Amino acid sequence: MKRSLVAFLLTSMMMLSLAVPVFAADAVVAEPTNAVLEQEVSPRHEFTRLYFRTYGGVLQMRVWSITNGRWITDWIDI
Repeated sequence: MKRSLVAFLLTSMMMLSLAVPVFAADAVVAEPTNAVLEQEVSPRHEFTRLYFRTYGGVLQMRVWSITNGRWITDWIDI
């Protein structure tokens, strides 16, 4: 009894998962609203560049943000 119930539930779940794409294909896509069109595009990844120098005999590093055009860090001793 227990095995047949589990088999029935698994079979039902598999059948329902196959039917979902059919229903999704028939869905009507609404046209974008003004709120969607007015959103600003912002970068999702910040591009950076490392700069190195020797100051007082110590090697140092600083990170420059190419995306924002500013220094991200101060000089860091390595």
